[in-house]
This record gives sequence, C-alpha cells and structure tokens, in this order.
Amino acid sequence: MDNGAYEKYRLENPVVNTLLTTYEHLTMFPEKLTNTEIFLISIFVLLAIYAVVRLIKKLKKLG
Repeated sequence: MDNGAYEKYRLENPVVNTLLTTYEHLTMFPEKLTNTEIFLISIFVLLAIYAVVRLIKKLKKLG
C-alpha cells in the first residue's frame, strides 16, 4: 500500500530505547549529604510528623 516507504523510514530511523541506567548520574541532590544535613532533614521530618499527630488529636477532641 505504501510501496515500502514505511519500512525504508524504519530502517533509516530505528527505535532507540534509552535505558534507565543512562540516567544514573542524575540524583535528587547534587552531591552527597553530610551528617549534619541528614540530621537537620530528619529533625524537620520528625517535627512535621509531630505537628500532624497533634493536629489530628486536636481535631478528634473537638469532634
């Protein structure tokens, strides 16, 4: 039907599957985290969890 034009196109432009390992150099943080940074992040996470728990308790008490 297309006189082989599609097959010619596929041969000239093969499908390129980019593996996920190609992007291993991309990380969430630009460098390794120091112990101080890990400590501060964990403190912020714990404070956020504490605030959510307190808020839930307060809302249950009002309801």
